[in-house]
Amino acid sequence: MRFNFALITIILILLFPFVIHSEIIDRIAAIVNDDVITQSEVLAMEKLQLNVSGLPKADSALVDRINHHLMIQQIHRQPPPTVTPEMIRDTVESFTKEHGGDEELLVFLNSIGMNYEDFENELREQLSIREFINLRFRPFVNVKIEEAEDYYNNVYKPEYEAEGKSAPSFAESFETIQSVLASSRVLERTREWLDQLKEEASIYIKE
Repeated sequence: MRFNFALITIILILLFPFVIHSEIIDRIAAIVNDDVITQSEVLAMEKLQLNVSGLPKADSALVDRINHHLMIQQIHRQPPPTVTPEMIRDTVESFTKEHGGDEELLVFLNSIGMNYEDFENELREQLSIREFINLRFRPFVNVKIEEAEDYYNNVYKPEYEAEGKSAPSFAESFETIQSVLASSRVLERTREWLDQLKEEASIYIKE
């Protein structure tokens, strides 16, 4: 019995720093309705910098995660948007290239406390949010020719001229300008909707 007690004592002493470390990393950062957001999740996502969801950037990494969870909760209440294997493949390839290759990506994920499965789950969720936003808001956003012309004359063309370049004609630039203006309005409508969701949600933030 003395041997067993001594052995258990030694094990506890050795593990104690890791237990304390785990408690610090995995403490609750916030609760969004029934979803728990841990501090380790916030830190990992802040370092991951995936940013393919199309959600507006918040003032803090924690608010970014709150917004993420609010959107996922909305998605779960209805038929989920389609996320194709091609979408996942293309985003993975781009992200992997940014980090120097497959091995480098795995090393990076490990350094922020994630494995590849965690990464894929986050990627799928963010792509689902992006498609959900497009389905909800994009069909109702229209850009008038007059608005596009105003943007061309006051923003688009001057940006080229500031770099000493000749801007493409308005006709050649129209689709690009239309996409820019539409994306901006979708982002604004998403921001307004998130504010509404926060007012209706039960959100507890750990001080």
